Amino acid sequence: MKKTKWGMKLAALALGSSLLFTSVGTADAAIYTVKSGDSLYKIGQRYGVSYQQIMKWNNLNSSVLRIGQKLEIGGAQANTPTSKPNVVNVAQKYLGIPYVFGGSTPKAGFDCSGYVTYVLNQAGYQTSRKTAAGFYNTATKVSKPQVGDLVFFSGTYKKGISHVGFYIGNNKMISAAGKQVKIDTIDSGYWGKHFTGYGRL
Repeated sequence: MKKTKWGMKLAALALGSSLLFTSVGTADAAIYTVKSGDSLYKIGQRYGVSYQQIMKWNNLNSSVLRIGQKLEIGGAQANTPTSKPNVVNVAQKYLGIPYVFGGSTPKAGFDCSGYVTYVLNQAGYQTSRKTAAGFYNTATKVSKPQVGDLVFFSGTYKKGISHVGFYIGNNKMISAAGKQVKIDTIDSGYWGKHFTGYGRL
């Protein structure tokens, strides 16, 4: 038992995260451990949900938090669609993989839609290869993104929808762009000029 606990601690340190993801029914729930400086508002921003929703999920009557407190983010009983943290976990495994136009595997490299297709399939969401525009056309458009939703951009190298990535919270995305798979801020600089919207599969 001690070895198991120690192994879990090492795994958490290696990931640089205090998040544990478990499957609840058909929905994914994240158990977040409160750290120094956290607030419900900050945690909500990280997951793309309101602090009121977090309070509802955890039956909280006060917004006061204590360090080490466990909070459930999402879950089978939530009244709103749950986030897809498992998709983001898979997506982050391929940070640094080179960008290759038309690429759709870690070995061959990725372009944006090849990366999204590969990650979704690895995370258990079966989908055929689509272009960025193809994902945009099949996704349900949302104004308040959740972790794991898709984020779309137009006019990056051609007219219309031309780039897609995964929303990872805190106004950031992970996508195959430039020279490699990397994390970018959505609404600043280049991406801010081409931002189109969010979609949920």
